[in-house]
Amino acid sequence: MSTTSSSRRKRRTTGWSSALALACLLAAGGAVASCTGARETYVTYFNGDHGLSLRHPASWRTDQAEQEGVWYRYFLAPPAGAQTRSPVSVTLLAGPAAGTLDEYAQRYLADRTVAQTRDEERQGVAGKSWVYATADGATRYKLLLLRLGEKVIGLYAQGDAASFERQSSAIEEMWSSLTVERPERYPRSDFREQQASLGIPESWRETRRFSGGGTLLVQFVSPPLAADKGHGTVHASLSLTFEPAGEGGGLEPYYWATRKKLGDNFQVVNHSSFKGGYVDVMKTETPIAVSYIKRYYFADGARACSLSFEAREDVFPRASRWADYIASTLAFGAQKAKES
Repeated sequence: MSTTSSSRRKRRTTGWSSALALACLLAAGGAVASCTGARETYVTYFNGDHGLSLRHPASWRTDQAEQEGVWYRYFLAPPAGAQTRSPVSVTLLAGPAAGTLDEYAQRYLADRTVAQTRDEERQGVAGKSWVYATADGATRYKLLLLRLGEKVIGLYAQGDAASFERQSSAIEEMWSSLTVERPERYPRSDFREQQASLGIPESWRETRRFSGGGTLLVQFVSPPLAADKGHGTVHASLSLTFEPAGEGGGLEPYYWATRKKLGDNFQVVNHSSFKGGYVDVMKTETPIAVSYIKRYYFADGARACSLSFEAREDVFPRASRWADYIASTLAFGAQKAKES
């Protein structure tokens, strides 16, 4: 190989090499106890800025960084035995597209031996994946790249061969669960009597539905967003309520009547407009927990609708943007009629 070709490759790989080095430093500085062989608990990571989610083992450490305009989220397997650094890392990335996916992949593939290449697709976003290793097989890699407009979304795994094999089920779970969160593609729940519909992510599920006195309440629960000691999991909830708007009808009377019903225990920390309605962020406290609620209000004449997203204090900041994604899909009243 010529000196010129080698120099070009060195320049091309500088950015990702720096990011990889940072991931290794994070892993080395964040050693945790190794797994005990118990069944792994998985939680869901969601990023509202890039519209991405994936499931990962709760025991893995996570951190993030940004370099040269590319955002990285690192998922680091616990060190095993006498190790002080993570033997396997998986990196979620998003950044500006530069050339084709094959050209972008070269900064990761370099001279390594590619064992498998195939076309990929996530939520209508096309891409490509590679499975490869060093020439001696000591280090294994897996790379997935998706092209969304002028942005590249990627998932990159690396680790020593033995550890990579031990963590293969976790890596496959992360790979299969990677989701490009596109609200316009969420499966829709139709509420015919209310002339409304709402898009719900496939990872969420309906848990309860109650109707009476002109009111319909539908509740949904998120996938696990965090894990407590003892492998208990923490979820967010979403309540969708259709009800009469109250005396006089319209958004303002409905909003203030609802605020009055909620009482002083719900402290409004932020109020703003949202898609022809309002959204409040509220804080509520009990003797054992603090929770935040993001509540959306809409009205169409004598009929009204609210969506209430609630999560524990430590989980809310990570997932509150997901509530915006879901609420943006609501078609209600005049908007629903216009779309029909």
